[in-house]
Amino acid sequence: MNNLNNNFFSPSHNKIIRLIGKQKKVLDVGCSDGNLSKNLRINECEVFGIEINDKTAHLAKRYCQEVFVGDVESIKLNSKYDNFFDFIVFADVLEHLKEPAVVLRRFRKYLKDDGQLIVSIPNIAHWRMRLKLLFGNFEYEDQGLLDIGHLRFFNEKSAKKLLSDNGFEISKFDINFADSLKYANILHSIGIRRPNFFGFQFLMVAKKKDLS
Repeated sequence: MNNLNNNFFSPSHNKIIRLIGKQKKVLDVGCSDGNLSKNLRINECEVFGIEINDKTAHLAKRYCQEVFVGDVESIKLNSKYDNFFDFIVFADVLEHLKEPAVVLRRFRKYLKDDGQLIVSIPNIAHWRMRLKLLFGNFEYEDQGLLDIGHLRFFNEKSAKKLLSDNGFEISKFDINFADSLKYANILHSIGIRRPNFFGFQFLMVAKKKDLS
């Protein structure tokens, strides 16, 4: 995970921290070395993490109540965590998975009935990507929209559909920019009107759908 950026309208974890608030039970999926978890702990949250890398998982244990080491696509939590978490966070994770829909359906049971799912996910339809394609460029990179680790790509419609098709109802939809920008609040008010063009990253908050 990247270091936190103090610009509220940047592609960072600041919005997630504000959305969660204080004294909540949080599952940080793909917690890496615990950067987000550390800041949630400052807010007196009880944080649990999932991390595939043993070394970074060990670092995250400094800030997490417990870190489950394993692949998010196959890991299963103990039944005591059913209906347990106030928030489940997938921050820049779903695009790295083979079957993100399957993962969302499986993790749904760990969320309280009144809990919230928070997802941040990059937007492949961003204007920079469109410009690259216009000139015939589609090369994977070390980071960004074409991160070499990305297995799935989403635009606004498909990102929303991913959640709605797998048991969630979106209650908040927002965008982040690629950079810290001057007059970011003004630019955000413009960009949110055309999120598929201006949004470098989507931020979605969702609750469980009633499937009964």
